[in-house]
Amino acid sequence: MVNTIQLLRDMIAIPSVNPMTTNSGAPVERAMANFIETMLMRAGIDCERQQVAEGRDNVIGVVHANSSGPAAGVMLNSHMDTVPIDNMLIKPFDPVIKNDCIFGRGSCDAKASLAAMLTAVINYAQQSDRAGTVVFAAMADEEFSFSGSWKLIEKQWPVSACVIGEPTRLRRVIAHKGLVRWRISVEGLSAHGATPELGRNAVYDAARVVLALQEFARQLGTGEPHELLGQPTLNVGRIAGGQSVNIVPDRCVLEAEMRLLPNADGKHWLKECREFVRARVGPEVGLTFAEPYLLDPAMETPAGALIVTSLGDARQREFGDPGALEGANYGTDGSKLARAGIQTVICGPGDIAQAHTDSEFVEIDQVELAARVYGHLLSNWSLLEQ
Repeated sequence: MVNTIQLLRDMIAIPSVNPMTTNSGAPVERAMANFIETMLMRAGIDCERQQVAEGRDNVIGVVHANSSGPAAGVMLNSHMDTVPIDNMLIKPFDPVIKNDCIFGRGSCDAKASLAAMLTAVINYAQQSDRAGTVVFAAMADEEFSFSGSWKLIEKQWPVSACVIGEPTRLRRVIAHKGLVRWRISVEGLSAHGATPELGRNAVYDAARVVLALQEFARQLGTGEPHELLGQPTLNVGRIAGGQSVNIVPDRCVLEAEMRLLPNADGKHWLKECREFVRARVGPEVGLTFAEPYLLDPAMETPAGALIVTSLGDARQREFGDPGALEGANYGTDGSKLARAGIQTVICGPGDIAQAHTDSEFVEIDQVELAARVYGHLLSNWSLLEQ
């Protein structure tokens, strides 16, 4: 039997920090991928690595059915990378147990899900009568650009459904927002700080742009709300401009994002935003909206989908009820699986409030419950699918 808690501690001790940049060349997940590959191979599970970028691989294990069962199996999927460790108040890679919790970077998001899923898959592989195929997928680069999941769906897998491991306290999330991120460059004219009238201050103009974006954000949130997701949102998250306090800045760059509802076209709304801002600030402001550097779809799975109801059945085995269906404002790898025609639900141990925090932790009982819930799902999937 797999010791799920020790497995999680081993994973936390392996740094897999995403640099949050494109093509940095850093082998972010390599050590984690090696560890997971070894665990799968020791359990006799067929395993392959799928290169996402130089030194960065997805790891996929397939447990084949050994008796007659459904044509399509189920996938358990979570990610190996974590957010950075700057300003953490705990040692990020020292998986300390305290007050029935495990601390460390990635403990909650999302190595707890990885450990619980891997436990369930290995236990399932050891069953003598396996009527359904199970795929375990450990993803690269979820925290920055979801490139691992986009790579995963380039290949067809023998599954019709998927559970994505993110911290939901084992509640079933069937919808989440889409995401558009882009940069706005505001051009000015440099001059000596003692004679600002001879230049054009790009920071002043950028302030006008920010106020226009704020006005657009208000209008964006006035439509019909989604039952689970509420309203779309816009946020300006970063601004950088100027060279020195005694120089009129000739350039300022903003970074913004919109969180959009299912079926919303990200490029359409970016065009609407650009036209709105240009109309508000006037043609005298030198303004460039760059193409989005991240354009990610939303996800929405029908409440009656088999993976939703069967995961509810598995959850009822442990909690006594299937729990309410929920939505999430954050993005996940799940929307890419859904885009590929795989019905997907988000469900994992831990609380999203702990993700990315300076003292990240997960409750031990959540991890152990997750392993059992996933185990019930795998053992009963073939019966439910028939």
